[in-house]
Amino acid sequence: MNPYVLSIRHTPAILVRMLDQISPERYSEALQADRFNLVEVIAHIADWEDIFLDRLRQTVEHPGSTLPAYDEGARAIEKKYDTKEPHHELEVFANRRRDTVNFLEELPAEKWSLSAVHSERGVITVSDQATFLLGHDLYHIEQVTEYFTVLHALVP
Repeated sequence: MNPYVLSIRHTPAILVRMLDQISPERYSEALQADRFNLVEVIAHIADWEDIFLDRLRQTVEHPGSTLPAYDEGARAIEKKYDTKEPHHELEVFANRRRDTVNFLEELPAEKWSLSAVHSERGVITVSDQATFLLGHDLYHIEQVTEYFTVLHALVP
C-alpha cells in the first residue's frame, strides 16, 4: 500500500479522538490571533478535502491543466467556518477523505507522476499533491495539539 494513503487514511479518526479530549467550551478559543481556532480548523479541513480531491482528479484527467488557487482566509469567511459544529464537520471530513483515499488507492502507479500547473506553486505531480495533503494534515494536527498544552494549564 502507498505510504501516503496509509497515512492520510487515519487523519479523521485521530482528529475525532483529539477533539473528544477538549472541552466544547474551549472550541472557539483562539490560541494565536493569526491562526484558526479549533472550530475553524475542523471546518477548514472538511471544506478543503473536496478541493484536494478535485485537484487530484483534474491532474489525472487533464494533465498539464491549471489548478486554481484559493484564498483560505476569504474562504473561511465566505463559508462561515466560525459557525460550524466541529463533530458534524469531522463526519463530513471523514466521508470526503474516504473518497480521496479510494481515488488514490485505485490510481495506477504510473499516474502518480502526472502533473498539472498550480497557479501559485507551479508544476506539481499527483505525488506532490499527496505529499502536500499529508503535510496539511500534520500542520493542523500539530495545531490541535497546542490546545492540549495550553488548555491543560487552564483546566481547574
